[in-house]
Amino acid sequence: MIAKDSKQRWYYSEEDLSNLEYLEPPPPQQGRLHEIIMEDPVSQLNAPKAIALQKDATVANAVKLMKKLRYGSVLVFDGEQLCGIFTEKDLLRSLDNETLENPDRIEGIALKDVMTPDPQVLDEVSTLAHSLNLMSVGGYRHVPIMKGQEPAGFVSIRGILKYLTQNALDH
Repeated sequence: MIAKDSKQRWYYSEEDLSNLEYLEPPPPQQGRLHEIIMEDPVSQLNAPKAIALQKDATVANAVKLMKKLRYGSVLVFDGEQLCGIFTEKDLLRSLDNETLENPDRIEGIALKDVMTPDPQVLDEVSTLAHSLNLMSVGGYRHVPIMKGQEPAGFVSIRGILKYLTQNALDH
């Protein structure tokens, strides 16, 4: 709290700004955390294997596997080609009042009908900075990591935070 008679303020007045030609913000501090985020590839995360299901698999089966492995997403394939991702958000969006009243109804819903099609993907050399930017801009919590046409895992916010705490804060 600023005392009434104090000259220090936490803002610029019009008078202050009229006397300034250019306000140079202080440069950000760049330490070990910055280095890791900018340089380390997602392959360093030891990302968990993804759950991969075909597009005709049921939502019920996907939810069962997600719950068992405590995952928030499933990669959806059309044959050998990644065609979508099914996430907790997709599950919530797909539930209507009828489904809530009769949960067995999700047995008949195919992933292709509720998945997010054509998901953004990363490759193994993508940096943590790239993945964080993609997740922030897109509003994603899970992004697949692909090695060619094969899933190599997925990046999650939780995985990145765990990696950062183990590698940046320990040094």
